[in-house]
Amino acid sequence: MSGTKVDLETLRAAIKEYESVKEELALAHKSGEALIAVKGAGKDMPSQVYANWASAAGKGHQLSNEQLQKTLDTRIENLKATLRQYEQTEQGNLDNLK
Repeated sequence: MSGTKVDLETLRAAIKEYESVKEELALAHKSGEALIAVKGAGKDMPSQVYANWASAAGKGHQLSNEQLQKTLDTRIENLKATLRQYEQTEQGNLDNLK
């Protein structure tokens, strides 16, 4: 045995927390669509430069958000797989004791 102890309740809480963060990111992504659609106040060059800069910044934020959501998806799935494995092992141990 490796001597490693896993607290399943802590693992479940971590999964819920990561899912909550992912939901918040999804909401931020939805509201962030406006950042990409920035239009210049007029047809003058400063307005157009600002609009292009703001749109590019918005796209960068959206891309970062999407990448973080994917990372969280992977982490959540890994934690869920770990939880299932421990639960199955725990159930197997209980069955063996009967």
